[in-house]
Amino acid sequence: MNAIARELHIARISFARQPEIRTQSLILRPVTAADVEAIALGLNDHQVAKMLPPVPQPYYREDAEEWLGRWQTGEAEGWCFAITRDGGPLIGVISIENREGEWHLGYWLARPHWGQGLMSEAASAVGERFFGAMLAETLHSGAVADNAASLAIQEKIGFAVTGCRQVWCASRSETVTVITTELTFGSYMPL
Repeated sequence: MNAIARELHIARISFARQPEIRTQSLILRPVTAADVEAIALGLNDHQVAKMLPPVPQPYYREDAEEWLGRWQTGEAEGWCFAITRDGGPLIGVISIENREGEWHLGYWLARPHWGQGLMSEAASAVGERFFGAMLAETLHSGAVADNAASLAIQEKIGFAVTGCRQVWCASRSETVTVITTELTFGSYMPL
């Protein structure tokens, strides 16, 4: 793919032009500076951070501001949604980011909202919107091997396991096994 075609391809999925997505229980909207405090609070919970290898502990407001800045400046390419219930405060984040030419799904949810099916609902809705714009693409993801809940979410919407790799986990200060997964339009199963 030449550079111009790549730019047009990526432009379909951009932070500056991302949609708002409404589901039965959620509103997924672009993350804004007003969400920084909720992001810092959610990711400062070790039970959340230990499932996200790059997230340090403690996690400060400045960390959230730096992370959001990557999206706002275009350093991060893709979509980054605040997960909200009926437009209330951010309770988690779900993103699709282009990393070296591959699209990656990532997400987290604040612990008080675990076990309610909210992330399955969000992942299904974002997957549907992604494949609506990028039909021929593959969506990559994965989860730390001891994060059965995250792997179940991915399996529910059609992700297939592709392997595993060893990754440094900042919050655990150790190497962890990450199970890698991928999803195509043909294997996507909306909820």
